[in-house]
Amino acid sequence: MKRIIFAVLLLSSCLGLGAQQLQSVPARQQAQMFQTINAAASKITSITSSFTQVKTISFLNDKVRSTGNLYFTNQQQLRWEYISPYQYTFIINGEKVHIKNGKRSQTIDVKSSQMFKSIARMMMNSITGRNLMDNRDFTSRLYLRGREWVAIMTPRRSQIKKMFKSVTLYFNEQHSMVSRVVMTEPSGDTTVITLSNVKINATIPEQIFVGR
Repeated sequence: MKRIIFAVLLLSSCLGLGAQQLQSVPARQQAQMFQTINAAASKITSITSSFTQVKTISFLNDKVRSTGNLYFTNQQQLRWEYISPYQYTFIINGEKVHIKNGKRSQTIDVKSSQMFKSIARMMMNSITGRNLMDNRDFTSRLYLRGREWVAIMTPRRSQIKKMFKSVTLYFNEQHSMVSRVVMTEPSGDTTVITLSNVKINATIPEQIFVGR
């Protein structure tokens, strides 16, 4: 389980942005922003994208950089596929999680672990920003940073607090989807994932989400 949790942490996403650069938003305006985000997310049936991940670890002098592709559908399907500098695949398909590391593979039923179920749910929602207000695992607050919308999610559950200090979502200027995800661990270590070459509502073959 520890290896699996570490793998999930590697799928997370800091840009060195200070809190003083974020502008607070009144409650009424926040409610309107949440509605806009949910409305945009409800129109997304699928996402394909490349990503660049940079992880900062306190005991290492260098940052760990990796690249890959992601595939998402609104049918509870998500595939994170690392292609460089190593090959690693993490798939969520309904209640099943498939992990492949080289020639080794593993399938997990998320119903067997409340913690893993919460993490899988968080990963799915972080792709589109959906359910920020109605979230059993995190409380969310929206901020402005120029034309960018920023949602800072703080864990509710004590188990999740041991893994994440916060999860921050950065929305694109059209506020239609997430462009970056920042996860900060209690130790202060962070990982940045930046999406690129994003395609919305393209057809994705079902076999993409089959663990093999």
